[in-house]
Amino acid sequence: MQKLFSILVLILFFSISNAQEDSKKTNFFYDMKFGEQNDVFISAKNIVSKHNFLKLALEIQNKTDDYILFKEDKCKFVIDKNSYYPKKKKKNTIIKPNKKKTITIATKNATNYLVETFDFQPSGIYTFPEKGEITKTEPFHLPPDKNQIEAGSFKINMLKLKKETSETAVKFKFTYTGDKVAVINTANCVLRTEDGKEWATVKSKSKPYILQKNESKSFTLIFKIPGKTTDMQFAEMDILWKNTFSESDIKELNFDIQRTNIDDVKTKEKN
Repeated sequence: MQKLFSILVLILFFSISNAQEDSKKTNFFYDMKFGEQNDVFISAKNIVSKHNFLKLALEIQNKTDDYILFKEDKCKFVIDKNSYYPKKKKKNTIIKPNKKKTITIATKNATNYLVETFDFQPSGIYTFPEKGEITKTEPFHLPPDKNQIEAGSFKINMLKLKKETSETAVKFKFTYTGDKVAVINTANCVLRTEDGKEWATVKSKSKPYILQKNESKSFTLIFKIPGKTTDMQFAEMDILWKNTFSESDIKELNFDIQRTNIDDVKTKEKN
């Protein structure tokens, strides 16, 4: 009985020792290259694992004139024929045309990640054009007779208005409710005065805003007109949206799943 007890103590001791070693150990893996699809290049580096997580730095290089929408929770890690996915984020990543971005992708607390090999598939990568289907929108009258208008999948709420002799500033909240991707380009807005003349916004070179379903964005439109031309404080005016609001379809890119192996030399050096 005493002998059996001693054996159990030894087993428990070695189990605790191994667990402590595992909690400190880090495995390092070789980089991965997934190639190119429609001028979008994908690679992974800084691939490491501990007992409770596996992570990598996914670089997405966008060499197109389109935007990229990346849903990282669609990426897949495969370990011993079991699939694991990153946690879903509240907001997906947007990559602008001819830009690149590196995103940390990780799976946590689902298995023991101290493995010598695993497979990874970068998924959830979509492209969409900046110029989509234009949504026709009624003019917004100033001074306003209503604070909200709707156009297709867009809601436009006026939050604040300041009218002075030579400047008018209107703060809006734009909300997108559709199932595609919204592109809002406020640089296209103009202010039309009673004589029919149109005036561009002060921020006429502002970049587009990208919204996904149920997302909102607040923005202030500023218009300036010389006081000797029109006293904006008392004038009747209309904001013409022109091509401000549009929706774009997304197109998914498919990259093959690939395998990486532990870098034994680096792992031994680092542990």
